[in-house]
Amino acid sequence: MRPLPVFAALLALCSAPAAEPVLRPGDLVAVCGDSITQGGIYSGFIEMYLRVCRPDLGAAVRNCGWSGTGADHFAVHMEDTALPLRPTVATICYGMNDGRYAAADPATEQGYRASLGRIVARFQAAGVRTVVIASPGVVDTRYFKNPKQPTVTAADYNRTLGRLGEVGREVAQATGQPFADLHTAMASAMAGIKQRLGADYPVAGEVDGVHAGPPGHLAMAYAMLRALGCDGDLGTITVDAAAGTASVPAGHRVVSAKPGELVVESVRYPFCFFSGRGDPPQEHVLPFEVHLNGSAAILPALPFNQDLNRFRLVVTGLAAPRARITWGPQSRTYAAAELAAGINLAAEFLDNPFVGPFLDELRAVRAKQGFEVMWLKDHCGDRRPGLLKQLGADSAELAALDQGFVAVHTALDRRCAAAVRPVTHTIRIEAQP
Repeated sequence: MRPLPVFAALLALCSAPAAEPVLRPGDLVAVCGDSITQGGIYSGFIEMYLRVCRPDLGAAVRNCGWSGTGADHFAVHMEDTALPLRPTVATICYGMNDGRYAAADPATEQGYRASLGRIVARFQAAGVRTVVIASPGVVDTRYFKNPKQPTVTAADYNRTLGRLGEVGREVAQATGQPFADLHTAMASAMAGIKQRLGADYPVAGEVDGVHAGPPGHLAMAYAMLRALGCDGDLGTITVDAAAGTASVPAGHRVVSAKPGELVVESVRYPFCFFSGRGDPPQEHVLPFEVHLNGSAAILPALPFNQDLNRFRLVVTGLAAPRARITWGPQSRTYAAAELAAGINLAAEFLDNPFVGPFLDELRAVRAKQGFEVMWLKDHCGDRRPGLLKQLGADSAELAALDQGFVAVHTALDRRCAAAVRPVTHTIRIEAQP
């Protein structure tokens, strides 16, 4: 898959992760934001990545999205939602509502800067080790219809969002926190994929041009995961074709190896992608499911596989100039030199043996995060003040209700853990003249 020229902008913002890891074993990551976060798509991708691509971390993710809000609102209400979770890491993604759908304005930027500063200070006071400050995303250049100020175009509002992103970068630098440039990632991917597939292809949402579908959310997750320090090295499978032997990285074990065939059991997955409505035909039709779909088509304009999803196969000792590799339902032929240098299975074989198990886990994660939003936003945020007023802080009934929410969440979390099951898969290597 040949990358588009817009990769240059994305690669520039993807510097090497810091020497000190951002994520540590056992971290709890609170993903905070407005309705774009509440929807659970990019936050679900982040959780999926940590659960299946980096299971060694044992990190947990909680969706703390609250629709219709901005950084100013969260600075007040984080006491009710995110902080009681006792996160060790938090990500904050605001700006879409903070910009008020208006042209760039210094007063708005100053208010946004102050709110971000309060959020970081309160997280730090509560013992949160790291706060990733993200820039807001973009509105879609084709589908954005400004709900509040019709004369402000998509280009106008993207300039506003870009300015708020620079404010976020300044606050990150001033407070020594990581910065996730979602705005550049989404803007570059949107320009590239619309160049390839046409202006009508939706990146930041086809309903309102604000609430993106999976293509835009994959770009958001990409920038967040990079800021969280994920380096994308998922391991290398090395095969000696002449000897019929193989070695595999941690998270995998060789079930059997013989000339031409390797069977591996894996508990560490590559990240997988899905087809969506309006996507161009894939070489193999990937599973399609509404609200879990559509991430495959944007890959030519987003270096997700290159930077975050390198699951490599190296084959040496070939007695022929090329070989056909079969992994799952797909087969591809490579020169011996390519195989000796290594190919990225995750990028070359989108329809692979992990797709089905990955989708099962994604469904479980989406259900869990949907419950988290209901619990944290509706119960702990919107409704709790009224319940406290009516029942009192010492109410046994309110305590029982809280315990019930915790019990349901624990069950959903266990279901997510159980869905990550070992996958046995076969790699066939057939010499070709």
